[in-house]
Amino acid sequence: MKSCNNERPWLSTLRYVCSSVLILGFTAFISGLSACSSRNTRPLQPFFPIFDERPFQMRCADRPSRPPPGVHSFVTVSPQAPYARTRLDTLNLPANQVPALTIAAEPVNWIQIAGANQDHWTVQFCAVGEGNTVDEANGYLEKISMQRIGDLLTLNKTDARGLTGGQGHLLLTAPTNAPVTVHSDAAVEIHDMAGPVRVSALGRAVILNTTGRVDAMAMIVDFAGSQGWVSLNAPWDIEIKLTATEFRGNLAANAQRQVNALFPPGFQTPLEVLVNRPKDFVCRTDFCSKMKKDRENSLYRFTYGNVANPSDHIRLRSEDSQVVLDTTR
Repeated sequence: MKSCNNERPWLSTLRYVCSSVLILGFTAFISGLSACSSRNTRPLQPFFPIFDERPFQMRCADRPSRPPPGVHSFVTVSPQAPYARTRLDTLNLPANQVPALTIAAEPVNWIQIAGANQDHWTVQFCAVGEGNTVDEANGYLEKISMQRIGDLLTLNKTDARGLTGGQGHLLLTAPTNAPVTVHSDAAVEIHDMAGPVRVSALGRAVILNTTGRVDAMAMIVDFAGSQGWVSLNAPWDIEIKLTATEFRGNLAANAQRQVNALFPPGFQTPLEVLVNRPKDFVCRTDFCSKMKKDRENSLYRFTYGNVANPSDHIRLRSEDSQVVLDTTR
């Protein structure tokens, strides 16, 4: 397979993502390699977006053991190490003592955060050591730790080495309006938060049904929602799904590769798109005929509605690839 030399640091990060437990990271990995290998022969293909808000599950079990029927919490690249040993750590933090939480995670940790109508933080952390022997698996497991100092939660000493090493799965149920900040070397998934959400991730960030301020920078970003003050940045792709005919607030998305956005029929919020070349703008929505073209410095700008100081506004930008608008079915 021909490699993309300017993306090798990101492919190194992808190896972390794929060895961590995640359907989302695994999907991104396969799509990323496909896009990389064909970059010089055909247009970039979008990553498969993750817009399904499925309930989070924590499964923390040793291997060998078969999971109950229908449970698919962990997916790793096959073949797996023959042995896995686990430890489940839990915390219950009152919101009046910890009003906001910051998470700092080494690779490889899978982080899932869900907002709930509660006055405390429920923390579950599954540490997993994998090895070719039980002793090797236990050796990796003993090194992994979750530590809390005030409003800082750290996930430490994971050690990915191909099919063996240590990894973690953090499942956090948060007060809906509480601020959350995540610094991760792998992937993050966040659902149903109304408070400020800040994400910095070297893997994939999936942010669904948030209604407050969102500031996300990740290798790949998936966002679905209908309101908020949202800033998305990615060195690879951004996937967006607007879930109502009006977006209440401001949404700005800037990707070095492709931006793909899905709009419901009858969408009304003012929109502007910035691309390097006119052919990099692809529009297949019911408002395409109403979009106007002009220039903003060296970029081409396509606008829909009154974008001059609107209270609600969407701005999509890609200087190196395409911005694609589609209608949800």
